[in-house]
Amino acid sequence: MNQITIHNTQLPVVEYRGQRVVTLAMIDQVHERAEGTAGRTFTAHKERLIDGEDYFFADASQKDVLRCFGIEVPNRGLVLLAEQGYLMLVKPFTDDLSWAVQRQLVHSYFRLPAAPVLPQDLPTALRLAADLAEQNGLLALENQQQAKKIDALENLFMPGETVPQFAKRLNGVNSQQMLAFLIEIKWVYNAERDPDSSPKYRVYAVPRDKQWLTEKPITIRGEGILPFIKYTPVMLEEGARRLHDMYLAEKLPMKQTWDGKFTVSKFTSESSL
Repeated sequence: MNQITIHNTQLPVVEYRGQRVVTLAMIDQVHERAEGTAGRTFTAHKERLIDGEDYFFADASQKDVLRCFGIEVPNRGLVLLAEQGYLMLVKPFTDDLSWAVQRQLVHSYFRLPAAPVLPQDLPTALRLAADLAEQNGLLALENQQQAKKIDALENLFMPGETVPQFAKRLNGVNSQQMLAFLIEIKWVYNAERDPDSSPKYRVYAVPRDKQWLTEKPITIRGEGILPFIKYTPVMLEEGARRLHDMYLAEKLPMKQTWDGKFTVSKFTSESSL
């Protein structure tokens, strides 16, 4: 049985339903009050406390559970106070000792983690073992998926790559619909007002400030036309990561022929075409 010293008083460390609790007798003892003081206070204010949250009532069926903490459950049952119930119950205790005891109980008793509840019989132990095996299996799968994601991210970003070029390397993504998708999620907009002219894609301020996309200016020259500057949205590393997360969540425009596999092709001279 573990014990703790609070203001020169040794108290057993009592754990019930996964949290630390105190009995009314323990409160009288550590606050140096006459026997029954905490019990009378509890009776007077019981309607203000919530059963199962502020306090628990342990009946005779819980004798074996509490006996290992050195607590005997009388036939009439036993009141166990959680931290919140204890603090509400001792509100009338305003002397200097009570203030000191409350601080010590909160920080040195209630706030320490409760010990894990060990199974008391074979079926419970088997269920616990099965639950742990399932958790370990899920953790291993999560680690495997994370490793695949890290491997994909190593091949993810290529400086100067346009959005369609980047999307081409994501298996199953319809690269031709990516700029329209970025318009939908407000990463880019079409600055061309003439519906009969080719789109002029520009990057919104927010994705530009957050280093998701930038713009590459290209001077267009041709016979019979005045030179003009065309802006092309270009991927940045953080934007590539965000789009890759959307890809794994199947939020990007996907081809109907997609095989369901999430893979990233390495950048090659062919992928830049």
